[in-house]
Amino acid sequence: MSKRANSPVRSGDVVEVTVDRLAQGGRGVARYEGFVLFVGRALPGDRVRARVTRVKRSFAEAVTQELLEPGPDSITPPCPYVGTCGGCPWQRLDYAAQARVKESQVREAIERIGGVESPPMQPILAADETFGYRNKVEYTFDQDPETGIVSAGFHKAGSWEEIVPVDPCLIADQRGVPAQRTVVAWANRHGLAVYDRDAQSGLLRALVVRVGHATGEVQVHLVTGPTKNGLPRMAELVDDLEAEVPGLVGVLHSQTDSRAEVAFGDDPPEVLWGRDWFEEVLGGKQLRVRSNSFLQTNTAMANRLYDLVLEVAAPTPDDVAYDLYCGLGSITLSLAPHVREIVGVEVVDEAIECAKENAALNGIENVDWQVGNVRPILKFAKGVWPDPTLVVVDPPRSGLVPKVVRRVCEAKPDRIVYVSCNPTTFAGNLPMFREHGYELTYVRPVDQFPHTSHCELVAKLEPIEGFVPPREEDIVYGRSKQDRRARKADAAAALDQTDASDEPTA
Repeated sequence: MSKRANSPVRSGDVVEVTVDRLAQGGRGVARYEGFVLFVGRALPGDRVRARVTRVKRSFAEAVTQELLEPGPDSITPPCPYVGTCGGCPWQRLDYAAQARVKESQVREAIERIGGVESPPMQPILAADETFGYRNKVEYTFDQDPETGIVSAGFHKAGSWEEIVPVDPCLIADQRGVPAQRTVVAWANRHGLAVYDRDAQSGLLRALVVRVGHATGEVQVHLVTGPTKNGLPRMAELVDDLEAEVPGLVGVLHSQTDSRAEVAFGDDPPEVLWGRDWFEEVLGGKQLRVRSNSFLQTNTAMANRLYDLVLEVAAPTPDDVAYDLYCGLGSITLSLAPHVREIVGVEVVDEAIECAKENAALNGIENVDWQVGNVRPILKFAKGVWPDPTLVVVDPPRSGLVPKVVRRVCEAKPDRIVYVSCNPTTFAGNLPMFREHGYELTYVRPVDQFPHTSHCELVAKLEPIEGFVPPREEDIVYGRSKQDRRARKADAAAALDQTDASDEPTA
């Protein structure tokens, strides 16, 4: 049992604590004899019995074993799987309290990691609907070792191996639930086996169900292990889905022998029936979405997010805009009618093909689509494309790398709109922008994922008045070796500033 010199607990100890608040990432923050504990599966005000799992220099990690007394904002969740399924850890927390926590966490990240005092925060844009909002659900198959019964569900909280059968998932669009039930019934009727990744035997791996929120169109994608002679009983499965799933437009099948747990195949999926795309309406534009295309999973809130992007960007007919990390072009197409021209940049070739198709579908012709990594494309763009007056970035969870920040700022746009799915990495980008002459002038959290710790935001950065660029040798974030050292130093400083009262990963 490990124990640090200044720690009152050892790994394996069981302690009783009261949770003060939630840290970045969703774990509860408590103190035991003055020592900070990050407690999984606990909410503010909860009195819990928790088992210590890891001890570090200034904090320890623990997981709740027993809820002794719920906190004041705790409610009885409608889902019977809460506590075992890992999908909705905050469902036991009143939604108004969830929104307050997320707004507070965004503010805290910007202040502590971003170094912005009194950030220009707007109130959180809370979700209209807190259940039935997910337009895409990825189920993992499981099989009872004794009965052989197949089920579909999600990972057990705290486990990558155990699956909790869930039917129905309450945050999923309920129009997709008949597809889950039909596939599971078909599998059990024919005694099909779930794929064993270690033995590389069996069949069923994952089921992906996608629903067009505005159209009601349903796409079913079955992922299996390799099959020599195609999917067994394929015709019967298709007939069953046609009969049981209103709005069905496509049944797809893909195969993989990957040892990783994945919800996609090694090759583009085979269309067993119908088409390989479904229709959605987003940002007032009609979209065709293919099986592996990224689409915001909460369509209703994505519409509000894109409306907010338009409001914050305030596009004009004279604007030249760049939309970086554009995906299948949802934001690009929303901006296009309001600007002179716009460039959409995305590294995934299939996404750009979808974007071009969607532009044609909506009669939009003022977009230049570019496939590739953002940094080299921005380097190429200088002197070749018109300088942008507006730049929109919607990067992955890892945020922007320093050289992309530098390239964006060197283009000298009038404003930069940053759409982030990870407030912590967004906050980490803010010192980089300041170093290159841009400051935060607006930020608003957006809750697209009720009952989870995830939060998005829309922010605006504008040129710093009277900014004097640093000498090349003084630039910290845009240089590889210095950047690595600086980011490590920033991470350590951010942790020290929290006085061990924030997530250790911040």
